[in-house]
Amino acid sequence: MNTSIDNEITKLIIKGFVIATPGKLRKHIGPFDADNNQINFKDLFLGEKQSKRIKIRNTKEDTMFISLASEIDGIKIEIKPAILCPADYGELIIHFNSENRDLGKKTDMIQFNVKYADNIQQGYLILNSNIIEDFSTLTREERENPPKIIISVNNKALMIKDLIPNKLRTEIIEVENIGTRDLYIRNIQSFDEKFRIDPVKFIVEPGKKDSFNINILPDASINKLKSIITIISNDPEQSVISFTIIGEVDLPEASSNKGIVNDIQIGKAAEIVKSFKGSNELVILDVRTADEYNNSCLEDAVNIDFTGSNFRKMMKLMDKQKTYLVYCQSGIRSKKAVEQMSEIGFKNIYHMYEGIEGWKTKHLKLIDPNK
Repeated sequence: MNTSIDNEITKLIIKGFVIATPGKLRKHIGPFDADNNQINFKDLFLGEKQSKRIKIRNTKEDTMFISLASEIDGIKIEIKPAILCPADYGELIIHFNSENRDLGKKTDMIQFNVKYADNIQQGYLILNSNIIEDFSTLTREERENPPKIIISVNNKALMIKDLIPNKLRTEIIEVENIGTRDLYIRNIQSFDEKFRIDPVKFIVEPGKKDSFNINILPDASINKLKSIITIISNDPEQSVISFTIIGEVDLPEASSNKGIVNDIQIGKAAEIVKSFKGSNELVILDVRTADEYNNSCLEDAVNIDFTGSNFRKMMKLMDKQKTYLVYCQSGIRSKKAVEQMSEIGFKNIYHMYEGIEGWKTKHLKLIDPNK
């Protein structure tokens, strides 16, 4: 056992092996267990079809009636069986057809409605796909006379300074075709909604230039924006080009010494969680008691009890440069928590003031942190 700061804060390191229970389904899609709640369709050629299966089980005491909440183009889901008795196994069969979808990466969220006893609960399945062009079908003449793309971004990074909160800024990116055939820009993607692309598709003739706009609209909640811009074209040697765009926001001087606290609604909180998915720059902070946290929490949430005697000391150990999404049960404790965090010097704080109760009313994803 190692001690840090004082005897009240301890860290226990246990070495050993965890042996999984054979056959246990360790993921969840709403109220039923599953062996996976995220499916990846990687590098599919445009027009290609693929299917994958997920094993599910009803671990409730009541029969479940499972249905799709809505249809998504190019995705067909089979639920076998749609009526799942207690302790019974079933499966979801996901059929993916890339024929009418844009090239590039995309994430779809499949929503299920699950009725059991007197409850109707939602479950979510995440589907990631990457659609690519098949250059093996090119003729010899097309291979010998390809389009060639050049963009006006050097070193694969673009720094935008002096952004002003709530004021639109537009950056123009030039695209040049130095090849001998028309250059088709199939799709341009940004993975942060604060960076909007227009247009996302166009054609550049040989020896010509064209451009697209990156429209940036920052708010006063964060002093640095970052995203990856991906350009997908029919250049067989550089069909995918990516660069990083970083925006520095000039925040009011009053904000520089004290952290910024933004009271946000549930919809905005869900957007923030989605936009930071896969990044370690967002900390989801649950300031409820351990018992409340263990009952259910937001995915990837860290629990530090605001009512505990060590809350302020623990927060001083946290990285103040990261972005924090803070919540409690109904917004009362979290309001006091974010005030203390602001005083300590945390710069970017989102306060989900409706609490986890508000999150539940929107039927958004919660997890059991012990599973």
